[in-house]
Amino acid sequence: MRNFGIINETFKDILIEEIGLTDSKNKVMFSKYVKELKSNNVLRTQYHTYNNIENKVETDKIKSLEYIKESILLLKKIGVKEIIKENEKLVKFLTKNGYELTKDYKRKELHENLHKMIVTDKNTKNLDSILESAYFISDYMVNNAVVLKESSKSFYSNKAVGTIMIDKYNTKYSNISESEKLIIKTIISGNVKDKEELYSGMVKECIELVNTQLKECSIDEKDKLLQVKEKLLRLSYVEHEFLVEIDKIINLKNNLK
Repeated sequence: MRNFGIINETFKDILIEEIGLTDSKNKVMFSKYVKELKSNNVLRTQYHTYNNIENKVETDKIKSLEYIKESILLLKKIGVKEIIKENEKLVKFLTKNGYELTKDYKRKELHENLHKMIVTDKNTKNLDSILESAYFISDYMVNNAVVLKESSKSFYSNKAVGTIMIDKYNTKYSNISESEKLIIKTIISGNVKDKEELYSGMVKECIELVNTQLKECSIDEKDKLLQVKEKLLRLSYVEHEFLVEIDKIINLKNNLK
């Protein structure tokens, strides 16, 4: 009986791993997930509730406990059986496509306690355990510090993606090269000038790789490479398209290598 938090975290990893990869399977998986969030009320309500609690800062203990109580009631209205059923569908979808659930991450204990409160029926035997979970979540809120709160109506905006990348930077990218770290750092926190320089620099590297391959390719390959080069020469930096376009350029560079 997997909780929504660990499932959502797994899809976050799929999103982050897409940056710089040539395999489009991750992109397809994540797109299907976001589509399901938008259309499925059970998943959509869980997403917003978990997201709200993750980002909640409430220094008043009583208010934080009341907020938790109302959040749990909101989810219980949907129905525990429905929540479990829809979550298991997502797990099967991930497993079927060769993905494993993320095992260790920063908010794992928070999600486990939240899930316990959602699926556990109150009785005299488990009341202490439920209250312990409530106080754990309350302590999280009291001590929480948030860089960015995502809009309750949005699913993974560009700013939210950047925040997720910051959240996972140390663990996901600890073993990559310094040049790759610099690229990711610029994508996450660079100013407009930094991003524009990264963009133009990556385009230039791709053109150089194409030129190298043109010296050694077959006639059929030459035509395709010239088409790629022509497209690269027409590219220009557009700020609001940066995340999407830099992803394509990184993928192209890896393919050319």
